[in-house]
Amino acid sequence: MTLALRSLFLASMLALTSCAQLGLPTATTFQERLTAGYALNAEVRTTAATLLNAKKLSADDGQNILDQTNTARAGLDVARTIGKSDPKAGDAKLAATRTVLLALQAYLATKKGN
Repeated sequence: MTLALRSLFLASMLALTSCAQLGLPTATTFQERLTAGYALNAEVRTTAATLLNAKKLSADDGQNILDQTNTARAGLDVARTIGKSDPKAGDAKLAATRTVLLALQAYLATKKGN
């Protein structure tokens, strides 16, 4: 994927996440939820990096979160692939992966105040 496509993809993901935070309609289609999942993954990674740089997260904890977000990204990729042939299974995989990412997001929120 070229840098321009990655930038466009990231901007789209961030826009979807921002819409939800502003109280605008949430993602309803599988593709919208998948895109929001990728945006959430990027947000968790960015937050972890910020906390690591601010010394509010240890190097080991930061590496663990990076590893988990790599696994979550793979889970999102699997959900996308599965969703093409088995929408119900794709939705289930997407929901499970989103749960992990929301848990990481909640954990990182506790570190912001330290």
